[in-house]
Amino acid sequence: MTYRPITATVITQNEVAKIARCLSSLTWADEILVIDAMSTDGTAELCLNPEVPWAEKLKFVRRAWTGFRDQRNEALRIAAHDWVLVVDSDEAASPELALKIRSLLGSKKGPPLMAYKVRRVEYFLGRVITAGIWSPSWQDRFFNKKGVSYINEVHEYPVFAAAPGRIDEPIHHDPTFNIDRFLSKMNFYTTIEARDRVAQGRRTNVFRIFTAFFAMFLKNFFYYKAYRDGIHGFIISILEGLSRTVRHVKIWQLTREKTFIGTNQRDRPSGKRTSEPPEEIARLERNAVEAQGGSC
Repeated sequence: MTYRPITATVITQNEVAKIARCLSSLTWADEILVIDAMSTDGTAELCLNPEVPWAEKLKFVRRAWTGFRDQRNEALRIAAHDWVLVVDSDEAASPELALKIRSLLGSKKGPPLMAYKVRRVEYFLGRVITAGIWSPSWQDRFFNKKGVSYINEVHEYPVFAAAPGRIDEPIHHDPTFNIDRFLSKMNFYTTIEARDRVAQGRRTNVFRIFTAFFAMFLKNFFYYKAYRDGIHGFIISILEGLSRTVRHVKIWQLTREKTFIGTNQRDRPSGKRTSEPPEEIARLERNAVEAQGGSC
């Protein structure tokens, strides 16, 4: 039987409270590659402790944060093995997933497909979420890295040559995920998503801003049956409605600012510069990564 080695990749920043859970779940991998965005909270020291269970498998790389897509592509470039399992620092691979992957890699012909989505178990306020737009959650996580790269700045994902299969044995998300964490992520992602949509020429209006909350709440709670999760599903539906509303408000704000700046530039003498949006994007990304611990 021919066994094909695997690298488990993790990107992180300032996640000292959660990184041990993540890395401990990956000790079965042949290599554990951590791309750390210059953590200052003790994450690096914990990862590199010679007495931890993952010490012999660890490759630790410090890399300044340049965005989720860039960090993940760098991980693929550095990974020693062709087969990779991508895990976020606030996640843990289940023992069942480890057995499934090792079985696929150890079979005579190897995995029948070159890429797989892995089911992720979502949590909210300590409870497993079983319905709504959060569940089921299928993530592009186990694949052969040859010819694969990530695209998109927001909700980045790898591009495969063929449709991926599915593995039901799960990855477990952060069981302590709460309202504060949701709001931190919401503020970050809605800003970047709004910028993307404005750049694509999309606009909003008062009617969409007014109805966005109710449309998203009703869609999640009734159509996607979040009511099955009781009060947790109800709260998630409220938060998702809020997120959609905030995104529309930010689209409106950016459109207004873009119009103002365009008018201002026509009135300015040539050679003078306006503000630098890329710097603001970089600031938002740094803040969000510190709040999220490098996870998506």
